[in-house]
Amino acid sequence: MVTDDGRLLVPAAGMTSTENDVAVNNRVKVTLAAREVEGYNGYQGTGFRLEGTARFFTSGEEYDMMFKKYPFIRSVLEITVETAKQLL
Repeated sequence: MVTDDGRLLVPAAGMTSTENDVAVNNRVKVTLAAREVEGYNGYQGTGFRLEGTARFFTSGEEYDMMFKKYPFIRSVLEITVETAKQLL
């Protein structure tokens, strides 16, 4: 889920080693892809590389909203996107 201010909220059920890494260094690079989005030159599917900062949280209004949609989560990964580049 992308918020109005450009943050990406990701439901996190596991991700404990990622959470430990983010506690030490919150800079992240994430690659996402979707077959349904047309890429360059009419190719089916494309990917994006996002760079920014991350944090995990387990309470608050946004956590409650995510928990309603994904009751299996234990936390939410928030990525504040600084750059996004289309790859394909």
